[in-house]
Amino acid sequence: MRSGNNTDFHRFYLDHIDRVYRFVFFRVGNNTQVAEDLTSEIFMKALKAFETYDPKKSKHAWITTIAKNHLANWYRDTKHVEDIDDIAFKQEGENLNDTMEKRSDEDVLYKALAKLKPDDREIVEMKHLQGYRFKEIAEMIGKSPGAVRVKCHRAMEKLKKLIQV
Repeated sequence: MRSGNNTDFHRFYLDHIDRVYRFVFFRVGNNTQVAEDLTSEIFMKALKAFETYDPKKSKHAWITTIAKNHLANWYRDTKHVEDIDDIAFKQEGENLNDTMEKRSDEDVLYKALAKLKPDDREIVEMKHLQGYRFKEIAEMIGKSPGAVRVKCHRAMEKLKKLIQV
């Protein structure tokens, strides 16, 4: 790999690391360690394939496709077992009531998200949890930005109703 390509990949990495991590984090049950490991593996795959990247395709769409495929393989190959350390409340000074309330709010949100249609859930997560712009989402899923905006708005209305129930 030429040094210019290393510089290009470094820039690409810096531009996408946060979004890829958030994308993975929300799909692995907010498990920080697993999200970090998988994100690292995803960028290793991207580095190996970076010279074959087609500039006609959105970089966001390209890395998201790699991440989706890697996650699908991970889910297929891994049994999901909750780590006792992940559910224990061990942080010093942590208020158990505050922690339980926060986890309860998160549970309500994730359960409501799970009730949405997969394509609605994906758009809501990409927009509101991962921070993608409508134009970027449109490129990734092959729809117009206007259609994505409308779909997201409708999905958010469904989500609000699910949370209020």
